[in-house]
Amino acid sequence: MTGMALTRTALRRIVASLIADETNRSRGRMGGNGGFARIEDPADWADDRALSVGGLPLDSLEIVNAGAALYEMFGLEALETDPRRGAPATVGHWLDDISTVLHRQDSNLTLMTSGSTGRAKPCVHAVADLQAEAAYFATVLPAVRRVVALVPAHHIYGMIWTALLPEALGVPVVVASVLALPRLEAGDLIVAVPDHWGALLRSIRRWPAGICGISAGARLADALAGDLRSAGLERLCDVYGASEAGGIALRDAPDAPYRLLPRWQFATPINGAEAVIIDASGREVLLPDRLSIALDHSFAVDGRRDGAVQVGGINVWPEQVAAVLRRYAGVADCTVRLSEQNRLKAFVVPAETDDEDTLLVRISEYVQRVLLPEQRPTAYVFGATLPRNALGKVCDWA
Repeated sequence: MTGMALTRTALRRIVASLIADETNRSRGRMGGNGGFARIEDPADWADDRALSVGGLPLDSLEIVNAGAALYEMFGLEALETDPRRGAPATVGHWLDDISTVLHRQDSNLTLMTSGSTGRAKPCVHAVADLQAEAAYFATVLPAVRRVVALVPAHHIYGMIWTALLPEALGVPVVVASVLALPRLEAGDLIVAVPDHWGALLRSIRRWPAGICGISAGARLADALAGDLRSAGLERLCDVYGASEAGGIALRDAPDAPYRLLPRWQFATPINGAEAVIIDASGREVLLPDRLSIALDHSFAVDGRRDGAVQVGGINVWPEQVAAVLRRYAGVADCTVRLSEQNRLKAFVVPAETDDEDTLLVRISEYVQRVLLPEQRPTAYVFGATLPRNALGKVCDWA
């Protein structure tokens, strides 16, 4: 028996996305699954193409890094290579090698967790499980004419929805961005993250009939989903998932609760504070969020257990950011939270009575040096003491 292989079309999409992301990060071009950076169109990645991104060939070190990323994701160390052939030189060579490995029994993919701090963790997924998840999603969607992809295909969310799902449905994929959408028509399925949906709400006043959307990668606010539906978006499905598990639950936003996908059930006894799910093989996954679980096992998400929030689809820890700000000489104390715009905001108690405008400039220069873009607060409020509620606990501020 051979393993369940990905089609060459799906592989091309994933490989193009992975190599482009790996190379753009080394070149200092920020993207990520929540960003608005251009996604490489797999149609441009012909078999005879030498590895290049944005029209620029990869140099020798970039080729090594891209190759390492491909080895890591597809387990290419299992490949029996011919030393006379040398390293793969073209897109087609890489696709051939990957297909050879994935045709074997029990083929797996390794995807890395995303986060702005700490070491990324490898998460191994059976190709068969990912394909089964895509096949299930294909059964619960209305008729789909094409998939409009606003997310890259090498993250698990993009892989399932923009590579495997189109194969299951037999429909084409259009690579797009918030600022460069194709002409939308009935039957289009837009795959995006909440930040994208927030931007789309501002740029599309009235949606054409028959357009549906998928949101994942971060928590989707009910208010945003409701406004999109009011503007004419026919259906908006919100996927709850995790890097370790893939898709976990699905809901029709904004009104319905989440319900587990058929693959999963809650381990007993059910504990919403530290919820554990289990699949048919007995594999258990501790969910990163606190849940409010109803008697019928539908649920709502109450927030991360570890205090993380998501900015542009990337996990960020506000308290760790606050600790960095406190190390700046001009800051006596501070607290950091996620704003309504899904960026971080900071309340700062100055160490001195310096001009606040000057202090803001200096803090901004400091965070530019020491924090990643998703970690940097974009709004600051200054005050003599941190905001606290009646119980004396630090609280939110206007």
